[in-house]
Amino acid sequence: MESNGFSYSTDQLHGLAGGIRDTAVKLCTVHDRSEEAMASTRAALGEDEFAHAYWQSGGKRLATISEILDLLKKAVDAQEPNVRLASANYRASDEAGTIRE
Repeated sequence: MESNGFSYSTDQLHGLAGGIRDTAVKLCTVHDRSEEAMASTRAALGEDEFAHAYWQSGGKRLATISEILDLLKKAVDAQEPNVRLASANYRASDEAGTIRE
């Protein structure tokens, strides 16, 4: 397979799909740790005025970071099946286009 002057093998595509999956798993881990850290921080601060002021100023930012991590994880994870399918399609195309003796 060739695209824009670069050549890719189906094995490379399959490897890329595995790398995408690994990245999604790592993003999931980061997201989970972020959620745990946020919950721990909230518990440690308690319910006093300082805690309320902290969450008013920083809580929205932390929640946004968590949402972004979740969206990124889902977006990356959604690409794995597409790359695996592309690999299988190119493999089938190569096999169908090969002249057998």
